[in-house]
Amino acid sequence: MHDRLFIIEVMGRDAGYIALHSGISTGAENILIPERKTIMDDIITQLAEKERRHKLVNLIVVAEGDEFGGANEVAKFIKEKLPQQEVRVCILGHIQRGGSPSCMDRVIASRMGYHAVESLIEGKYNVFIGIVNNRMHYTPLDEAVKKKQRISEEWLKIVKILAT
Repeated sequence: MHDRLFIIEVMGRDAGYIALHSGISTGAENILIPERKTIMDDIITQLAEKERRHKLVNLIVVAEGDEFGGANEVAKFIKEKLPQQEVRVCILGHIQRGGSPSCMDRVIASRMGYHAVESLIEGKYNVFIGIVNNRMHYTPLDEAVKKKQRISEEWLKIVKILAT
């Protein structure tokens, strides 16, 4: 096993949900998102502590819109502070949009497609169709595009607990 730090950049110029969810699901030690201030000195301290504990593989997931400037900038900073650390960067970009849909993906898409056609038949235009509490929900497009949903503090606590 090699002592490496992997920094993965995912989509998320304005929102960190992809980084947050993929980081939690892969056991990332740090997840950098646009909604939160990135304190690189804290990350360096954590990495140094993990090195002392001989943790061999570390993972940082970075949303492309993180204020620090993306995976390459994060890697450059870490290499300056921890020159002995082997750092690998992977920028997934839009490649992560690929893949085969699951059964549930297909059911949700069919359900939303049905409701999109129904809304047009009923004369409802310029609405975003989504699911809230397992029920179809219509949001005006201008509201759906402009309004940002906040990242729950619970998600951030989950990241901290799982990364220790």
